[in-house]
Amino acid sequence: MKLALDAMGGDHAPAEVVRGGIEYARTAPEDVVLMVGIPEKVQPLLAGAPPNVKLIPCTQVIEMGEHPAKALKEKRDSSIALCVGMCVKGMADAFIGAGNTGACVGGSLFLMGHLPGVLKAGIATPLPMRGGECTVIDAGANIVPKPQHLLQYALMGAIYAKVRGIAEPRVGILNIGEEDDKGTELVQQARDLIRKTDLKYVGFVEPTAIAEGAADVVVADGFAGNILLKAFEGMGELLLQHFEKSGVGGDAFAAAMKEGRRIGDFASYGGAPLLGTKGVTMIAHGRSNATAIANALRRGSACAREKIVEKIAAEIQKYPMSA
Repeated sequence: MKLALDAMGGDHAPAEVVRGGIEYARTAPEDVVLMVGIPEKVQPLLAGAPPNVKLIPCTQVIEMGEHPAKALKEKRDSSIALCVGMCVKGMADAFIGAGNTGACVGGSLFLMGHLPGVLKAGIATPLPMRGGECTVIDAGANIVPKPQHLLQYALMGAIYAKVRGIAEPRVGILNIGEEDDKGTELVQQARDLIRKTDLKYVGFVEPTAIAEGAADVVVADGFAGNILLKAFEGMGELLLQHFEKSGVGGDAFAAAMKEGRRIGDFASYGGAPLLGTKGVTMIAHGRSNATAIANALRRGSACAREKIVEKIAAEIQKYPMSA
């Protein structure tokens, strides 16, 4: 796989991004990491990089605070625009970026375009749960969805879960209660649509049940999904900091804390795919370190290798929906 990596995107770019790209390239010699960045800033960081790391020069960077649409229009030679463009032209199999999320999403939507039949793309974000990982979709791309959008998120999220190795994903809908009469008209209508599919629907899922492992895929509108994600991150970090400062010692406690840090650290998951476009886009956290970047590349490669775009396209056609 050829992976287009935005070397200029993120709070710790380019140093951590480049380091993560090199780290991944060393563990996956069959893949090529295409580092898209400003040469004078990136080239010095590539000393000792393996031969499957290639520098692709750009002259512009879309900063974190810039307006996405305006920046994409005015900065045609930015690292984000070039990464997406390479995917569109078949020069790369996936795009991985930790920079301006709006620009990463917008560039993918405008340049790649939606798959036929897909109404709205969604961000499929991983959250830790008992015994594994849950995928929440959407986590911020579509904050005012319609019921048919949530149906398609369920279908796409289940495909992604299968790519991750779950043969028969359990699908639920985020709600304030598990009872059938709870929630808004949106989730009620989405439930009725999902029940008509061949998905393994397990009902409404409360936030507390996600960590317990109630579902492998949880469908949400982008507003609630984004809040859920950030609440998980914040509480996880608070608890880890509390225990680390507690003064409790011993090898067993240290081992437990190390595992807790691995489970709760977003770097362990790498990134979240934007599902529903004609290409593979992996959105990494703005605070990504080298480990997070390496893991995002790993997930992006897996999505491309497993042909997730083609699988989503086929699944969506089974349940045609109008806007």
